[in-house]
Amino acid sequence: MQIFSTLTRKRKAISPVLATVILIAITLIAAIAIAGFVFGLFGTFTKTATVVGSTVSCNDTTGFCTVDLINSGNANTATSGGCTESFGGATYQGTVTAGTIVPAGGGGVPLTCTLPHSEALVGGESVTGSVTLTNGGLVLFSGSG
Repeated sequence: MQIFSTLTRKRKAISPVLATVILIAITLIAAIAIAGFVFGLFGTFTKTATVVGSTVSCNDTTGFCTVDLINSGNANTATSGGCTESFGGATYQGTVTAGTIVPAGGGGVPLTCTLPHSEALVGGESVTGSVTLTNGGLVLFSGSG
């Protein structure tokens, strides 16, 4: 019986104060992690491209439109080669130079949406269109002839 009591006396545990500090630290770390996911704090570090079309000019005789693509995001993107233009009640499929990089940080890149054949625009006619990006996004633009 004496051997058992000697073994139990030599055991030591952490103090209640230290145990309380460890539990509070674990609770705070868990709360910060949950709050980060719930409020989207961890999502702010992802890279995105935010591209808009501006400064559109269209040629009256060919129907080709040149649009400046401006990327205000924090990731580069590129064009896939497709574009559309709508005017005069019809929509036309065209092409832009595929793989053109639209750099992040507000850099502008001029692109011309080339239609497969010339389509004359009426002077001042409204034109809407889009340029397709490699990430599947569409950059909408509008202008006039």
